[in-house]
Amino acid sequence: MRSLHRLVAAPGALVRSLSPRDARAAQRWACASIVSAMLTSFVVQWLTSPDGTNVAAVGSTALVLGVAALLLRLPPRVVAPWVVFVPLLGIVLIVKLDLPSGDAGVTGQVFFTVPVVWAATHLRWGGIALVTAATVAGEAVVVFSLLPLEQAVVDCALVSGLVAVLAGVLGRAASTRQRLVEELAEQAGVDALTGLATRRVLDDTTARLRAEPGVRASLVLLDLDRFKAINDTHGHLGGDAALVHVAGVLRRCCRPGDVVARMGGDELAVLLVDTTPAAAAELADRFVDAVRRSPLHLPDGTVVPLSLSAGTAPLTTSGDPHADPYARADEALYAAKRAGRDRAVAAVLSA
Repeated sequence: MRSLHRLVAAPGALVRSLSPRDARAAQRWACASIVSAMLTSFVVQWLTSPDGTNVAAVGSTALVLGVAALLLRLPPRVVAPWVVFVPLLGIVLIVKLDLPSGDAGVTGQVFFTVPVVWAATHLRWGGIALVTAATVAGEAVVVFSLLPLEQAVVDCALVSGLVAVLAGVLGRAASTRQRLVEELAEQAGVDALTGLATRRVLDDTTARLRAEPGVRASLVLLDLDRFKAINDTHGHLGGDAALVHVAGVLRRCCRPGDVVARMGGDELAVLLVDTTPAAAAELADRFVDAVRRSPLHLPDGTVVPLSLSAGTAPLTTSGDPHADPYARADEALYAAKRAGRDRAVAAVLSA
């Protein structure tokens, strides 16, 4: 069974290894490369042909420009699996231009670096390896067809070494840059103290859910009661410990898919997905009860009782002018504080 799973997963893994790191950027540059190559071919034909350009050349150029414009309008995820063919077609075009012209000198061979540079900048390692291998093959076809054997061997070795170094250096640089960007994005989405999601993650997820028709989700805003007194009595380290402790309690109470976030200071939030308003109110009561039953134990043995106030509000579609979930949950939160804290209050649904 495990072997079968590997066999089924293999094509998907292969396609991913040949796909671009950034589908949108690769799509744009692929279209730019196609247009540039076609225009270059058109100009070369116009300059070298004794009869100048012809209707077929003009028509093929217009066709390629139209295809490039169409590619730009397609979703990047549709174009991404096919982007690897752009540098491969570029190699074929270089061979096609070099062989009839008999150009196996520097001017003819230098263009073989272009597909490798493009692939190393945009593709993953599988695509880089494929394009590099195809470049070496194209170079071999040109030099062994046009040059004496001894010179062809030397030129092929030199160009092959050059493109391999280019592919390795540029591919490594692109991989490092991608890893750093992903790490920065992850850090931007995680609160450094509590390990919860940040306000930005919460806002993005809330906006996405509200854009869906028939959304079923609720927002719970939570505030650690008397947090200033905790800081004054036990210092800021004690306050930080209280926040970390409460964050852990909330994570244990939540379900997979719920978003637990720190809004700032001692304000926390939970976005409950696929949840009715009644179920959200029950979960908010569970949060409050769980924190009440889980006092903080400081390293010096001091036990600090904790409590939460919570306000809940259902998410509605973005078109509802009376349904800002943050404002309604905040009103419910302050109603809980006015009622004596250590409780959850649900927002009153408008008629």
